[in-house]
Amino acid sequence: MIPTEFPKVVKSVLTVVFFYLLAFYAIAQNKPIVAVSAFESSFQNYDTSNIHTAIETAIVQSGKYTLMERRRLDELLAEQGKSASGLVKGSGEIGGFDGIDYLIYGRVTNVALSTRKNFLQQCEASFAIDVRVVDVESGEIRLTKSVSQSDDVATSQNDQDPCIGVTFASLSGLADDVAREIVEAMSQALFPVKLAKVTDDQVYLNYGEGFLEKGELLKIASMGEGFLDPDTGEVLGAEETLIAIVQVEDLRAKYSIATIILQNDDLNVGDVANRLDSEDSKKLQKALAQCSKDSTRAAKACDRGNSSCDWYRTAAEVSCGALLD
Repeated sequence: MIPTEFPKVVKSVLTVVFFYLLAFYAIAQNKPIVAVSAFESSFQNYDTSNIHTAIETAIVQSGKYTLMERRRLDELLAEQGKSASGLVKGSGEIGGFDGIDYLIYGRVTNVALSTRKNFLQQCEASFAIDVRVVDVESGEIRLTKSVSQSDDVATSQNDQDPCIGVTFASLSGLADDVAREIVEAMSQALFPVKLAKVTDDQVYLNYGEGFLEKGELLKIASMGEGFLDPDTGEVLGAEETLIAIVQVEDLRAKYSIATIILQNDDLNVGDVANRLDSEDSKKLQKALAQCSKDSTRAAKACDRGNSSCDWYRTAAEVSCGALLD
């Protein structure tokens, strides 16, 4: 006679086997296992499942992590006698979850629709979130970040409020943008973009499409000797020396190829490629344009033997050299 509990036992065993197969696969691929916990909301009527799903999608697209499915995380929380909301609110310890390397959780702090007048009346949607990434083994918070996005979602040519009829579902695009920014920040904090291969005029980067963008500028830095807190012995950081500027030209599934724009020292596999925010990227593009302009003027003046050759050459050295200071 087969016991009535047999199906439950089989289900439990299969669940455990699947989990350990997942963990074994992640180890074999050398990818950390990441779980996305519940996201709280400061707004009662806002469903946070869309930001949860958006972050999970961005994690998978990054290609750097193995994502633990939500059901398995809920099972682990239940086994520990904890709840996702408890983690978010800071009650209880974060840790003791075998098979999870990093846990992501947070709170939606702003969801709003507002009307502003320009040439047309526009309905602007805004979305903001506070997020934390925790190293489960140590309990250390590896990343704390506040992210906000806004965009126009509707317009009106008359006096009617353009936000009438617009729902929070219109914020799904903003949630996707916020999720990508969160995963990018997490990846930069845990696994920054690095050089995987170096040739005479190109470098190969260890991130590909879905993370980097074609035409994106990055600053390459070499890491110097680390330094410690004299009291605690904690590693505080390491000196970074800017040695090159590169521009992404070719995106592949798992890597990218970038052209070396400027360089003042040897590039090596493992050097870090720092990404820039939109404001710093614009400043760098402007500075590169000035460097190119001064260099072209210097070349023309010197080729013609003009007396201004030295002046333009000095100007080019100043404007181009400042890029790698």
